[in-house]
Amino acid sequence: MTRGRQLLLGGFALAVIAVGVFGARRFTQRDSIVATGDTTSAPQGQRVLVEVLNASGVAGLARRATFLIRDRGFDVVTYGTDPGGRRSGTVVVDYSNKPEAAERMARVLGGAQVERGRDSLDRGLDLTVKLGTSYRPPADAFHP
Repeated sequence: MTRGRQLLLGGFALAVIAVGVFGARRFTQRDSIVATGDTTSAPQGQRVLVEVLNASGVAGLARRATFLIRDRGFDVVTYGTDPGGRRSGTVVVDYSNKPEAAERMARVLGGAQVERGRDSLDRGLDLTVKLGTSYRPPADAFHP
């Protein structure tokens, strides 16, 4: 094997090792960010029925938020687009007078506003989440 070929193979091996180390470090950092973030969850022993509506105009945002909200122990029964149109801020509407659940949901969403409301359709929901343009979902794990 010539000297040039040995240097080429050595350089290639170093590049492969560097990519592996960088990739492993990146995933470890991401996991530590997720692990040290806010871990607020639904109140223990309560089933909280939630509707998630996208009022941001960003395609797929309600679906992404649904994964996060379910991971935190809330029961998302439906998600979709807000028929009321776009809004800038995210709002949690409390229909069932469960202020602790509403406040926890607001924390999960990164500081949403909480309002008291009435479910005019009487669907049995506890909360409706209206995701505004200011909502930024956290980096999340892969959900097929």
